[in-house]
Formats: sequence, C-alpha cells, structure tokens
Amino acid sequence: MGDVALHNGIFQPDPTCQVAFRCNVCGVQNVCSGDRIGRETASCDGCGSTVRMRSIIHLLSTALWGRSMPLPEFPQDKGIVRKGLSDWIGYADRLAEKFSYTNTFYHQEPRLDIENVTEEQKGTCDFLISTDVFEHTLGPALKAFVGAYELLKPGGSLIFTVPFTLEAETVEHYPQLTDFTIATLGGKYFVVGQTAAGAYELYQEPVFHGGPGQTLEMRVFCRKAVEAHLRDAGFTDILVLERSEPECGVLLTESWSLPILARKPL
Repeated sequence: MGDVALHNGIFQPDPTCQVAFRCNVCGVQNVCSGDRIGRETASCDGCGSTVRMRSIIHLLSTALWGRSMPLPEFPQDKGIVRKGLSDWIGYADRLAEKFSYTNTFYHQEPRLDIENVTEEQKGTCDFLISTDVFEHTLGPALKAFVGAYELLKPGGSLIFTVPFTLEAETVEHYPQLTDFTIATLGGKYFVVGQTAAGAYELYQEPVFHGGPGQTLEMRVFCRKAVEAHLRDAGFTDILVLERSEPECGVLLTESWSLPILARKPL
C-alpha cells in the first residue's frame, strides 16, 4: 500500500489522498479516499466495517495470538468461550464460526446485565468484547467494569470501546438516580428518575444513541476515569491503542475514544 500520513499515530482524513488496506474483518482489499476513514464511517467495500470495528479485531488478535491477523485467518477453536456485548453483526457472525460465541445486549434480548453478573456466569469467558455500552449503564460506572472482570476467566481479556474525552472529569448526567423511565409529552422526551432516597426527578433534553428514544446516554467518560475504573475492577496490562495500524485499516482519526485491551490476572 502507499504511504499514509500519520501524526503521532493519528491519521488526518484527506479527500485528495487514496488509502489502501486489507480489511481485517472480511479480508477484502480496499482502496478508498481519505475522507471515508473514521471511527464510525463505513470504509470497507466488502463488509462495511469502520475503524472502530477493525480496531476490535486487531486487539482481539493481539490478545489471543500476540500479533495482528485478519479474522478469516483465525484458527477455529470452539474451546475458546467468548461473549459479545452489542457486537456488530459484521464480525459477530464470523466470530461465531471460529469460537464458542454468544452475542448479547445490554438493552434487549439476548440480554447480559453487565452490572449484575450472576454466580453461574462468573469466570466463564475467555474474552469479552464490549463496544460502546458502558456509557449507557445505570451506574455507579464502576459496576460495569467489575461485571466484565467477574465474567472473565483468570487470564481472560476485555476488548473494549467507550466514548471518552480528554477532559479532567467524567460528566454524569443522572448521578442521583437508581431507576428511571423515558417519558414523552408534546413530542418531547424526558427522563423521569428515582433517587436512593425515594425522591423523583425530571430531566429535559436527554441524549440518546441510535435515534430519539433509543438508548439513553448516562455519562460521558474521561480517559482518566476509564483507566482508573479498569484498574479498580482488577484489570492489569491495560493497553490503549494509540497508534494506527494502516495495513489492516486501523487508521485512528482522533486521540479520544480509543479502543482498549485489558487482562484479568491469572
């Protein structure tokens, strides 16, 4: 492939440049304009993967075999037990062909309550992929990180993305709530919540992901807090992917909301 201009590992999208890469999700060789490269922009002509999706496969391969491999070349091993939490179908179906795999969701069936892992679920997974879920959990935020840790076997890996900023603090939208519901009135959405003391609170102009009234954004993490929560939950060997991997189409376009790999100690 041709040279790709990177600054401190970050790709600068440019519609005048051509980017060549082999998608590590489907294996298709691509050539696209630089402005098609982005965290949430479909840029593979084969499967429609984004940079975020390809970064997940890169980190998964790194966790399992210590090097970056395209998913079609993963050896089949049904002895590896894997869970996905809101995995993208583009790689979920392919992972199911390779491993003993179940894709779950936080907000719909088949549901995994990552904040309240059952005794039967604890220590059952070799790895867990969670893609942009922890910003939606009720909280406290640490509970989801602890749940991920409990779900994994010793030595297991969490491959993880969540939107985060480089600000000093996480912004919690509803820090007092222990339960809530979404209400509509006059075509507008509201959050009606209950506190631990039993009081009710009303919030206007909630932020949703996936469209109006869909999945409620509970917080905007900062990077410092994400790494602290991982450590506090017990994870070690925390790797934040800060440099692009151009050959497989992992061209990071920002220094925030980066994918993360973390391990549960043996």
